[in-house]
Amino acid sequence: MILSAPRKRVSVSWKTETHLLLVPDTWEKFTDLITSKFAVQQDFQLVTKNGAVVSSVDLTRDGDELRLKSSTAESFHDNSWITLNVGGHIVQTTWHTLTKEKDTMLARMFDNESNWKNRTDGNGAYLIDRSPKHFLPLLDYLRNGEIVLDKDINPRGVLLEAKFFGFTELTTKIEELMLTSEKKVLEPLTRDDVIRAIITTPSNYILRFRGLDFTGADLSNMDLRHVNFSHSKLVGTNLTKSDLYGANFDKADMRSANLDEAYTAGVSMEGTLLDSASMVRCNFEDAKLKPTSLLGAQMKGVNLENSNLAGVNMRVANLRGSSLKNSSLKGACLAGADLEGCDLNGAELYNTNLRGANLTNVNFEDITTALHMTHVT
Repeated sequence: MILSAPRKRVSVSWKTETHLLLVPDTWEKFTDLITSKFAVQQDFQLVTKNGAVVSSVDLTRDGDELRLKSSTAESFHDNSWITLNVGGHIVQTTWHTLTKEKDTMLARMFDNESNWKNRTDGNGAYLIDRSPKHFLPLLDYLRNGEIVLDKDINPRGVLLEAKFFGFTELTTKIEELMLTSEKKVLEPLTRDDVIRAIITTPSNYILRFRGLDFTGADLSNMDLRHVNFSHSKLVGTNLTKSDLYGANFDKADMRSANLDEAYTAGVSMEGTLLDSASMVRCNFEDAKLKPTSLLGAQMKGVNLENSNLAGVNMRVANLRGSSLKNSSLKGACLAGADLEGCDLNGAELYNTNLRGANLTNVNFEDITTALHMTHVT
């Protein structure tokens, strides 16, 4: 007597529907069974929980948990509905909504040309590991073009979410919303305020201006050594020829500030916003202090011509469109930095670390060091 092998049982899921099926002896019978159970066309793939594609009944095992995935899943259309699993919260939206702002990470994740290989849960919902409370206002913004926040939502959380996904215009709107919602609006501090603080502070104390507003203030030619300006607002502030030795500007907003000829050795500018700032002939080098840090600084369109940036840490900084003409980057770290469109004409790049940097359209004309003397790859 010939005993037939026991038939395998597998569970197959499609969206919110799951069926326990006996695996037939041929792949054709299996696909016919699936199309009849789920009422789908045969343009699907059968995949495991780990994303491996199953293409034969011989590749199935008893007890497998499989799911259906459309073989054309990456070819979304304007009217395609997409299910997202945001930190365990299920939400449905359309491809058109997710791709409305083309420069955002969401648009790239779901664009036809993307190669993100988005992961899905057991029900086929696309997984996004973010806080749903702060993510959902982004969807509403894409749908309506306006940002509306409920009273129980911290706008700072939504701001961080907007920055994470690259919503440039929305980021500005939230910052403006936060500014206008402040109960008490303080006037920016002036040069006289700073001088009074310096005079009344003992010489053995570190002067702290953390989180204060110096917008447009004239702080040129001042002794501001070791002063703590972290998280402060210095938009358009004049710091020309000031002594900033060892000062702390971490996460400060210094857009369009003027630091020409300032002594910036040992400063800390990690995560600082410096877009469009002028930093001509700045000196960042000092062997006595730890290397100056501009780690992750936002420096789009900054003028750093003729500056001494030897040994500076600018890892993963954004310097798009900045000018570093005739500057010294000897021993500097720009690993992973975005240098697209930068002007490095006449720059010294000896032992400069450019590994992983974006060097698209960088001008290397007349550099004083051959590129093979830098660390590019």
